[in-house]
Amino acid sequence: MSTVSKLASNALLTKSRAMNSGILTADDYSQLVNCRSLNDVVNYLKSNTVYSQAVDLLFGTNIYRARVEAEIKKFNNKRVADLASFEAAIGQKLHEIVFMTYDVRLILSCAYHLDTNEISDFSLFVPEAYFRHSLLKPEALEMAMSIEEFHAALEGTQYGKLLDIFISGGRPFTITALENVLYQYLYSCTEQIIKKNYSGDEEDELLRLFRAKADFKMLESIYRMKKFFPNEALGFHNIFYSGFSAFSKKEIQTLIDCESADKLRGIIENSEYGKYFRTGRDAPIEHRTRRALYEISEKALRFSTVPEVTMFSFINILENETHNLIHIIEGVRYSLSADEIMKFIVIQDN
Repeated sequence: MSTVSKLASNALLTKSRAMNSGILTADDYSQLVNCRSLNDVVNYLKSNTVYSQAVDLLFGTNIYRARVEAEIKKFNNKRVADLASFEAAIGQKLHEIVFMTYDVRLILSCAYHLDTNEISDFSLFVPEAYFRHSLLKPEALEMAMSIEEFHAALEGTQYGKLLDIFISGGRPFTITALENVLYQYLYSCTEQIIKKNYSGDEEDELLRLFRAKADFKMLESIYRMKKFFPNEALGFHNIFYSGFSAFSKKEIQTLIDCESADKLRGIIENSEYGKYFRTGRDAPIEHRTRRALYEISEKALRFSTVPEVTMFSFINILENETHNLIHIIEGVRYSLSADEIMKFIVIQDN
């Protein structure tokens, strides 16, 4: 690596850690979960956190839950896009993964509404920087009423060809099938970009971080099926499967074939991710996977010397914070106690 490239990469590492300094603290969460109204939540965010920039526009208007959540999502998506744009400006390549991830989320969000009269609002939450990188046409996707119209809305993009299997390939269209096709493509591109631009320990660290995120999403889907649909036959077709995993396909088949959610939990606890799942056994699976990814990302952000690892670790931490804030807003809205709300919050243990 040249001196210039090394300096640029170190600037990314410094920026990621500096942005992490704005992450909410344990004291912030203690104050927020004890708020008794949405106005209290917004006032605290405005007076004490970086979210003052997000909620400032709300003052002088009627404050609605959906609007507050929307402004928080927009603000955090902009923070991610700013970091990705900085990475692009210094000549690195992993910003492509950030913007492709937004593509996938937009497509899926619109697909969820294909058979309804509702329109996806995901495009309202992503920053302008995203649209400068994307070939997608949100309006066409949002207005599509059938898989054929949806396919046509993706014409001219790399995603249009992925949907050919549902149009002419005879494969039944389901959201799970679409999700798998899109994420298999995303993670295939991710692996290619990483292996092309990195090697050695840098490559290994990046691949481990992305595989963990994909694996936790897969484990969530298998666990939910085992718990809520115990009599349904499982296969790779009806779980989330990206093809990008620290588990071998044989090991994943073992997860799929296990007898129950309890048996699955035991297998997970004995896997390479086991140390992240041996506590909090009564918590929902999504809470446990969020905590596992948070712990991995928090450690990597603090100790890794690979700039892109710190960048994506911060992104993971920020996505967790978005979930936390939405849980707090919902909890306050339904007058849950502070202790009840904290059950849904993932933060660093003291």
